[in-house]
Amino acid sequence: MNLPTEGGSPTSGGGAADPRITRNSAGLTKPITMAHIAKVAGVSQGAISSLLNDRDYGIRVSEKTRERVFKACRDMNYIPNDLRAFVRMYPELGDTSLLVSTKVPGGLANPFVARVAGAVIATTPNSNITISFYDEAREYTVDDESLPPPLKNGTSSKYICIGTANASLCKIAQRREYPMIILGHETSFPGTTSIVPDYLAAARLAFGHFVKCDYKHVAIVGGPFGNPEPRLAELNSAIGRASLELGLNIAAQNIFQGDLSFESGVAALDSLLARTPVPTAVFALSEAAACGIIASIHARGAASSLSVVALADHAGEIPACIPVTTVVLPVEEMATTATQEVDRQIRAGIRSEAQKIILGVKLCERRGANGAK
Repeated sequence: MNLPTEGGSPTSGGGAADPRITRNSAGLTKPITMAHIAKVAGVSQGAISSLLNDRDYGIRVSEKTRERVFKACRDMNYIPNDLRAFVRMYPELGDTSLLVSTKVPGGLANPFVARVAGAVIATTPNSNITISFYDEAREYTVDDESLPPPLKNGTSSKYICIGTANASLCKIAQRREYPMIILGHETSFPGTTSIVPDYLAAARLAFGHFVKCDYKHVAIVGGPFGNPEPRLAELNSAIGRASLELGLNIAAQNIFQGDLSFESGVAALDSLLARTPVPTAVFALSEAAACGIIASIHARGAASSLSVVALADHAGEIPACIPVTTVVLPVEEMATTATQEVDRQIRAGIRSEAQKIILGVKLCERRGANGAK
């Protein structure tokens, strides 16, 4: 966090905002108190405490009053010692926090999380980045000891969420008027912004590739049955729409559901080859599953006419024994857009309704042996 040096710097404590020192017309020093700020801003001292200390004292403070109070504090060069009050007064100087769901497989080692973190750090080299975890199902309050540290300690003012959005965390961020960006799926929580790949375009690209190559019997290797993850739900909806648009009839028996791991790809191939008719093309919703399918084909030592397209989260070659055509999701662009959007919302304000930003995808077509394309 970049802190102003004039008048001292805030501490990390959670107590009430302390008075600072300024000079009166005679050149003598005197403390700036809540009473001084209240008089300049034309509000009660209770409203000042509620705003600066993020405490609900039963006093409703409007957006116009909030702006007037913070402007008065800035004009008086008031810099509180309390970190929470400081970040609320100067949100542009707060840290950027990555909130990662505890349900994200692998945590920080998850490739998607690692790529997002790398892109955020590269985009904001002069800012502090914090990473913390949250429980998707927990009902958090501002006084909850298990509240993610950046929200509890008041160190951050910009939030980027990876995983299913938690309604209570979104509500806390909205109350503090801090941006909350949700990556990978759409949410309708007030004040949030969802940044999502164009899943419908991704499905159209994959199926369009199959149609161009005249593959009629298409299979899907997807996520676990009944998985509530919003990202997979949006993907499944997009797949259904795209298949109808392009006239592809995907039989129920050709939909394999697993954990999208390498092993699930191996199991998927065994299952699909037992179908009648045998599928001629597979759309795998992860790179790992696609690698499992192709490695299993390769291990059989026999030629296969099965075409595989993978949903990938990076544009480079995926670690397979043969090249794989991929529909690339713009992970780094999503992260970069998120950092730009939180900064924009800090400056311009946060809209009360939910927003969505859709980013384009692309097809990387590659050809290899054994009919895998």
